[in-house]
Amino acid sequence: MDASNAIPLHEAQIHLLFEEAGLMETPAPDMRRVDEVIERTMHEKAIKDTASFVFLGFPAALTGLMAVATNSVGEPDTDYRA
Repeated sequence: MDASNAIPLHEAQIHLLFEEAGLMETPAPDMRRVDEVIERTMHEKAIKDTASFVFLGFPAALTGLMAVATNSVGEPDTDYRA
């Protein structure tokens, strides 16, 4: 952005614009809506974590079980009792 083309806005002008628009007072928070947003966020996080486990964890566990079933874990010459 070219600084020479920028319109300088002073804090007093911005304050006046907000005053004219009736946006000077901050509205009181709607706690019911806040609680709904928090609850929805927790549900979405639970769904994300479950999907991550199913699609990332299950294939790794299945691969491990198949490696054990086919006896392809580790080196055949390794003595694990030592």
